[in-house]
Amino acid sequence: MGRAIPTSLSGVIEYLELEGDLVVTLDSLRAAMEAAGYGDPSEDRVRTVAYQLQRAGWLGTVRSRNAWEFQPGSRGGPYGSGDRFIEFRAYAATHPNWPGLLAMESAAGVHGLAQRFPEREVVALPKGTPEPKSFRREWRVITTALPSTASTMINDLRVWTVEALLVGIGERPTNYRDMAGLAQWLSEAASRANVSVMRELLRLLPIAATQRTAYLFAAVDDHHARDQILGSSKPTQVVWFGPRSKSGVFDAATGVHDTVLRRFLSAGTGA
Repeated sequence: MGRAIPTSLSGVIEYLELEGDLVVTLDSLRAAMEAAGYGDPSEDRVRTVAYQLQRAGWLGTVRSRNAWEFQPGSRGGPYGSGDRFIEFRAYAATHPNWPGLLAMESAAGVHGLAQRFPEREVVALPKGTPEPKSFRREWRVITTALPSTASTMINDLRVWTVEALLVGIGERPTNYRDMAGLAQWLSEAASRANVSVMRELLRLLPIAATQRTAYLFAAVDDHHARDQILGSSKPTQVVWFGPRSKSGVFDAATGVHDTVLRRFLSAGTGA
C-alpha cells in the first residue's frame, strides 16, 4: 500500500526520515518544519501538518497527547512498528521529567532475561505519582519506593537496572507475575548484579525487603551474596515470599517462608 508524499511536506518527511525517531512529538514536528523552511510555525500550523501527515499515512496514532508514531517509507506503507513499548516512548517523549521506568517482567525482558512477553507491560512509578490515563487499558502500573535513579537506558528506554529488578521483587514479590520465568533467569541475574549497589537501594526499604532479596540469592545457592546483603543483622522476623494461604518452604538463614518460587526452582522449568 503506497503513500503519496505531498510536495509541500516533502522536506518535513525527509527530516523525520533522517532523524529516525519512532515517536514524533509536537516539538520535534515543529523542528522538522523549521528545518524544511517553515520559519517559526505556530502550534495551530504544527497540528495542521500533523493532521495532514496522518491522513497521508506517515504518522500513526498513540494514546498520549501531542505524540504520534512515525511510519517511515522503509515500511512500504502506513504500518506501525509493532513496538510494544510505543506508548511508553510516546509518553516519556512528551513528559521529559516523568519518572516512569520499565519494571518487573518488562525490565526482565529488556535485559534479555525473560524469554516471553508478559500479558501486560509493567511500568513503575514513585509512590504518589499519578498514573497516566494512556496506560490504564493495556499496561500494569506499580508503585515503588525505589528511586528513579535506579535505572539505565536500553534501546532508548528507561528501565530498572538488574539490581533494581531484584530489589523490586524483594520489595513486593506479588508484583512479579511470572514465577516460573523468574525461576529460569534468577541465577543469571544474580551473577550480573552488583551487591553493593543493591545494599544501597535496600537502605530505602523495610527490613523485610532485605530478607526477601537475600533469599533470591539463597534460592540459587549464592550464599556469599546472601550474607553480604543481610550484613551483620540476623533476621528476627519471618517474612513471606508469596501468599500466606499456601504451604511452602522456610529458609532459616533469611527468615523467608517461600510459597511460590521454590517449586519452580525445584522443577527447573520456566520461560
